Amino acid sequence: MNIFSRKKTKLTLQEVSSLLNNLRIPTALVFTPTNLESEKKKFFNSDTYEPQFEYRIVKNDNERILKELSDVDEITDVDPRISDFYIKLIDSKAEANSLMNAVGENEKFTDISIKRYGLPSIKLFRNACRVLRGNTSNYNLLVEQSGKRGEMLKYDDIEKICNTVLQELGLEGWGVSKSMNIAKNGVKVGVKTKQILVDPNIERSKYKLRKTLVHEVGTHVLRAHNGLNSGFDALSKPNLVEYLDIEEGLATWNEHNMSLLTERWLRNKAAMVYAIYIGELLSFRQLYNSLLGVLPKYSAFDVTFRVKRGLSDTNRPGIYTKDICYFRGFKRVLWKLSKSPNLYSSLYAGKISFKQCDWVEDGLIPKPLLVPSKALWEEIFKKVGI
Repeated sequence: MNIFSRKKTKLTLQEVSSLLNNLRIPTALVFTPTNLESEKKKFFNSDTYEPQFEYRIVKNDNERILKELSDVDEITDVDPRISDFYIKLIDSKAEANSLMNAVGENEKFTDISIKRYGLPSIKLFRNACRVLRGNTSNYNLLVEQSGKRGEMLKYDDIEKICNTVLQELGLEGWGVSKSMNIAKNGVKVGVKTKQILVDPNIERSKYKLRKTLVHEVGTHVLRAHNGLNSGFDALSKPNLVEYLDIEEGLATWNEHNMSLLTERWLRNKAAMVYAIYIGELLSFRQLYNSLLGVLPKYSAFDVTFRVKRGLSDTNRPGIYTKDICYFRGFKRVLWKLSKSPNLYSSLYAGKISFKQCDWVEDGLIPKPLLVPSKALWEEIFKKVGI
């Protein structure tokens, strides 16, 4: 059922795209507590303290825009499949806005989150448990050598390497810039600004930079770039929820294919599935204590926080299920590409799901301009010296 009751209104693709682009739904920013660091300190200084998170809502004109979009019944100048996609996208954006506005309201926030992202199936939970027990032989994992990080690269080195990689891939208009609004030592793709955002104080080994480039540039940037050339703006950025599993699953598959996937990453993402499955009725502290059996304390905190962010009083029930997408998405992409390897190329036509690969085959959206390969990455890594 649609979030809004619809009247019969017809708009062009340009008109709908313009309205959608004016929405402000920065959930990652809003769901990061303003007092995270102080609450984290209190948590580790106590054996019983439950974090009390505070949040901010950014100013926006979303309600007016969504009200106008809620009347849209048809996109007049596109194929009916594209029209249906945009109608569903309007509902999805309305739901995301409702989730953002429910931040701090544990019960409401949890209900919308579960409806939007789902919960782990029993099969996915069992697979996550196998990984947490150390059964990882089927995942082509890189064995990390403890204490042998090698040369550490800093921002200036990373910026130079990233710009060369963008040039080698023919990604004109894309660049690298410093950002204080991302996680410590983090790298993130800004699709709207065509920027790879980097913590100015970053330090990263050559191996981890290879992993970052394959994941961020080789998946998120290239899918966005090809999506921008599809003629449909929404295919260059986050759209329907179903795309998310494939976006993150494909990024992980690319790491797996390049022998860059580590057991630490896989365990952390499996732990998120485990935490979501058992954690809704547990307090923050109870869930954290449960994870200490399989993760070091800081990793256990990070996983607990990831699935408890958006809540206020973490002594009360609640869960945020979005991060199920990493492990679930990887399993889906791993299985699907093992059966139909030819789908890999189609997935690069934009930020699409497997369902939309038929659009590429039918010519509804153009085939991707650039699809990465193992040989291409090896050539690029050699050229930039990593």
